[in-house]
Amino acid sequence: MVRTPVTTIVVRKPLESEIAQMMSNINRVYGSTKANRMKIRLLANEMLRLLKTNLSYKDLSMLTNVPESVLCRYVRGNIIPSYEQAVSILSELALSIDINHLLKELVEHEKSTLIDLSRVLKDPYIIRLLSILLLLELVPTNVTKIVVTAESVLPLGSLLGMELGASIIPVKRRSYPGVQYYSSVVVRSPKEAETLYIDRDMLSRKDFVLILADVVYSGKTLRAVIEMLEKARVTISDIIVILGLGEMWKERLRDYPVKTLTIIPPPES
Repeated sequence: MVRTPVTTIVVRKPLESEIAQMMSNINRVYGSTKANRMKIRLLANEMLRLLKTNLSYKDLSMLTNVPESVLCRYVRGNIIPSYEQAVSILSELALSIDINHLLKELVEHEKSTLIDLSRVLKDPYIIRLLSILLLLELVPTNVTKIVVTAESVLPLGSLLGMELGASIIPVKRRSYPGVQYYSSVVVRSPKEAETLYIDRDMLSRKDFVLILADVVYSGKTLRAVIEMLEKARVTISDIIVILGLGEMWKERLRDYPVKTLTIIPPPES
């Protein structure tokens, strides 16, 4: 079945130093065992198949410096690249894809004043592509747990967790009897407050945690999640937010390493 592209892939020209650094990172993490080296070879094939939906073989050849005829065989699964070539392909492609443009176009495609990432990230192909791009950006990483702040990013978090060997911990909006939690209250307005919960037994002081958030606007929810993790005395390795609405959140989160994949103006009230 031929799949119709849902968005436009925009590419940039990465610096040679960026490519060399990512290749070095991948080699450091995946180059030591035969199983990991095979994983990278298969991942290169998968990424080429995902991008072939939106890019021509000529485009892919220009990005990777691999002949079109060879790329065709990779995409079809007839052969897989050598480990060295796979590392080069993944590094070139990961640094060339403009995630910012990709996500903005997905949001605009919904044509809604309400930002609902469960609709924006409804395409499994896009979710898988994002998971590979984030995985390569996080390398090298020692993440042991992934805290997801909303259901809309749970599929993406699950794919990342499989690749990283990390458990998934959801932030909950309600508590249950007999379970111990870290909790934090988010004041939405003078008359509205919400309590967030994270299961205590799912975290230990030895954990290195990636926070994966859907949308940040005021920064209150993300700050509350960070405060709960600080109570647990874990190490917060990375904080990745899919979508930033405006820049009001930056002041509240200025002391934390928050990375937003894209920022758009907040919806009009």
